[in-house]
This record gives sequence, structure tokens and C-alpha cells, in this order.
Amino acid sequence: GKQWYQRRVRVRTRIASLESPLHKSSTIMFYLLLALFQAVMCVDVVSQNQPADDLSSQNEDIVALRMPEVTIPHNDTYYHLQHELTELVYITGYKPQANSSTVHHMLLYGCRSVKTRATKVWIGGSPCEEEPKILWSWALDAAQFDMPDNVTMEVGNDDIQFLVMELHYKLAQPEEYRDSSGVDVLFTKTKTRYQAGIYLFMAVHGSFPPHEPNIQMDLACNYTSPEIHVFAFRTHAHNYATMISGYLEHNESWSLIGQRDPRLPEMFVSTYTILDVHPGDTLYARCEYNTTAVNTTIVIGNTHRDEMCNLYLMYYVDSAEEDVVRGTCTNQEKFYVPNIMNSFAWWELYIQSRMVWIMLIALIASLVFCPIGYCVRIYWCPSNSYYKRPNDGFEKLFTPDDDDEEDEILYKSYKHSY
Repeated sequence: GKQWYQRRVRVRTRIASLESPLHKSSTIMFYLLLALFQAVMCVDVVSQNQPADDLSSQNEDIVALRMPEVTIPHNDTYYHLQHELTELVYITGYKPQANSSTVHHMLLYGCRSVKTRATKVWIGGSPCEEEPKILWSWALDAAQFDMPDNVTMEVGNDDIQFLVMELHYKLAQPEEYRDSSGVDVLFTKTKTRYQAGIYLFMAVHGSFPPHEPNIQMDLACNYTSPEIHVFAFRTHAHNYATMISGYLEHNESWSLIGQRDPRLPEMFVSTYTILDVHPGDTLYARCEYNTTAVNTTIVIGNTHRDEMCNLYLMYYVDSAEEDVVRGTCTNQEKFYVPNIMNSFAWWELYIQSRMVWIMLIALIASLVFCPIGYCVRIYWCPSNSYYKRPNDGFEKLFTPDDDDEEDEILYKSYKHSY
């Protein structure tokens, strides 16, 4: 009888507490704030990935670039495959079709012209007759990459009349092995308001002594081109790099562009907030290495036994501008990150978005309204809706209904047991 009575009282208590007007108002207020917080968070995230007005859904086409069942005769084989563009199209994404157990990395270049060859596939050499423009890169089983809404890469124009895919095969394979790795290039024929481009940090020389736990290689360049808006980054190195970081200095104020371990899948990762780079700003990249496990000097080079220091910044500009700015920084210059960036890089990264303030407001609201709701339910409910056992350190507050004779009898017998 006692257990049944306790259960009955608990049920009656919960119903009564929920019927409390003050409790209901605090609960409604809390959920309204939670809904508002979720809505604004969604708007904030979408706004970062949609720099312009919403774009109506478009039909996407695919250019499937594949190696035609090629052999891999030796280690560090570099294959190139060309695809001529016959019309103006706008790239919306890249879907890799490769495995890192065979392919070390893939690069997609945009070329104004290519050398005349008997075949569209060749080993070694340059991808373009003139300076190649990097459009996309992949390594370590990275996932598909899609552009934000209203952002595409324009190709098929006077500057990019060919797509050239480069595949670096790490190890030689048996003669009977054939490979058809590649990438699906997603595109639309509808022009978007913004065009994307790549700014590349790349070390071209350098060496690292063995048995060193922390070696840094720095690159720094003064930015002199028109304003760009960085929205994604990608790191690339080989066996001994542990971290690659990018920084922006604007009017002596530093911002962290991105930071990532290059041993993770090498995909383009969205920056937490879109970063505006103005003429006169300085862009920095730092690669960190650990050579404690090797006994020989490691050099910067193109084979998988060498090292690299690459940081790709993907940005957008307005399509109305005459040309998409593309740049490469190879200036290896030591720099010193301000102490505040060394100590609180994560804070610098997150504080730039207004979402952090929304999260703080929601946290404060939950800290205020949750205790209020709890207090209402425990202490402020009508005295005939609750009870607590004296042994629990609380005053008994339950009083049975006057018109419930059964409750009165049970209450008296239960009280007498204490």
C-alpha cells in the first residue's frame, strides 16, 4: 500500500505542478528562447555559406574524368589527363573517385592551352603550356566538396579552355594492374553572382634535420590584389607534418584563417567565418614537423618520401569583376604570431562569428529559466499539490483533497508510520 500511495502522490504532484500558471509560463518562455536560438543559429550558418541571395535550384551536369585503365610502372608516377572545354560552364562541386591506398593525391588544373600530343593522357611533364591555375585538390580519401550557394568556378572562358587532371601514384603496381581513378566535376550552365578561386601557399625548397620534435617552416606574403573573401582552406604535406596553420594580418590585427593536421583527410574545410582579405594585408602560413623517427635529412620535394608545405585558400569574388584573382605565395619568411594568437587561437577563431553571442545568450537564458522552473515546481506550487518526506530534509507540503476520503485515510496511515 505504501509504494502504491507514493506512486499516486507523485503522479498527482506532477499534474499539479504542470498546472501551475507560473511553471507553465516559465516553461513556455524557455522553449520559445530555445526555438529562437535554433532559428538564429541556422540563419547564421546558412548566411556564412550563402554570400548572396538564395539561388534557385539548378540542374547539375557531370564531367567524369577518369584514367583510362592505366598501368603504374614505378613509384611516384605522375599521370595527366586533359579535357577540352567547348562552352562556358560553372563548376559547383567535385566528387572524387579514388582510393588513397593507390593514389597519393589528385589535382585539377585549369589551362589556357596544352601541348599538342598524340594522346590525351601522358606521364610527367607540365599540365599546361602556360602557368596552370589550380581549381581543386584531393588526398587521404577526402569527401566530396560542394561550393556554397551562389558560388561557382567559371571555366571554358579565354583563360581556362582545358581541364587537366593530375594523379600522383605513390607506389608501383604489378603489370596486370589497371587503374581508372578520377573525379566527377559537377557543373551548371547558369552563371552565379560569385566566382571562386584558389590562393596557394607553397614551399619550394628547404630541409629538415632528423631527431627534431618541433620544426617550423613559415611563408609570408603581402597581398596586393583586389579584395577576396576566404571561405574554405585545405592543408597538404607528407609524412612528418603535424600541423598547418594560416593567418591573416589586417591593420595589425591578426585572425586565424584555419588550422588542421595534414594527416587527416585532405578536404577543403569551411572557415568558421568568411574572412575579407584587402590589398595591403599580409597572409601567413606555418607548417610544423616532427622528425624524431627518422635518421636522415628530409627535403622539400615532389616524391612521397620528401616533404611539402602547402596551404590552399578558397575564396570568392563578385562575378562582375573583370578577373578572378589567383595567387601563389612561395616567400619563405620567418614570422612571429602574437602571444594572444598563440594562447587563444581558438577564441580568435570563434569570437568572429555572432553565433557565439547567441550561444552565450541561450546559455544564460537556460541557466536563469531552468532553475526558476525547478524552484516553481518544487517550492512555489500550491501547498496541496506536493509533499516531501521529512527524512529527506524537506518539510511535508502535501495536504489531501478534502473531498477524497480514500486519500485522507491513506495520508493519515502513511503519516502515522513516521
